[in-house]
Amino acid sequence: MKLRSLCTAAVVAGVLVASTGGAAQAFAAPGELDSTGTVTVDEGGTNGKDKTPDPEKPDEKLPEHPEIPTNPDAGALIIDQVSNLSFGKISTDTKEIKKYAAAIDLSNATPAGTGTRGAIVGWTDVRGGATVGYTVTAELTQQFTGSATNATTLANSTITYSNGMAVPEGANKNTVPSNVLNGFELAYQGGAKTVVTADKANKEGKGTYVLEFGQSADYKPGTGAPAGAPGTDASSVQLTVPTTTASNMVLDTYTAKVTWKIVAAA
Repeated sequence: MKLRSLCTAAVVAGVLVASTGGAAQAFAAPGELDSTGTVTVDEGGTNGKDKTPDPEKPDEKLPEHPEIPTNPDAGALIIDQVSNLSFGKISTDTKEIKKYAAAIDLSNATPAGTGTRGAIVGWTDVRGGATVGYTVTAELTQQFTGSATNATTLANSTITYSNGMAVPEGANKNTVPSNVLNGFELAYQGGAKTVVTADKANKEGKGTYVLEFGQSADYKPGTGAPAGAPGTDASSVQLTVPTTTASNMVLDTYTAKVTWKIVAAA
């Protein structure tokens, strides 16, 4: 009623002016009327399923793959997916052992694809308002450990990542995080490494991204895409077992854990 009262007063004033001074009248044309549209925004956030872009074809999504676990929890700031690392077989030796993780074979995906990809981590930031900035960290939280009946470890073994390439989802035109660690080493009890920093002041990193370590031989960067390192998808994540451990390894299958976290900027 307040708006309506103001409009009525304006019309009366216009009539009075016209009757006394002949000034032009100013009121809405009788042939038009405004309607209003309203929408309420709340904070979104889903789990990691079907969100991670293909780092080498960012207009497409990575297909479901048995070696790319999905975060089942929903959130506005979330690690969506990470790939497992398969180092195959190694043998006891008198010297240091180095072995690369295999590339992701897309023929094992659903639906089956072609080609390979390097190890990946995908994340999303859809927090509302002016809430911006975060870090993505990686930490070796469990050393390579044998079966429950054995529980021996590959002591002092490390995992080294290289040839990192951060890519936004194809439709994401927000500012890509400017600080991405392309290579780093993880050691058990060596603490977390900050791999990605989305600068709060520059409002970086909103939307969905993927970081790939090593690119396939078929990778051809599009306009504005990073150059990457084609042909390195099977030689960018390396296990190192020191000499002392290599000569004393118990025959078993060993499993380590790399924990990826995304943390809001203070």
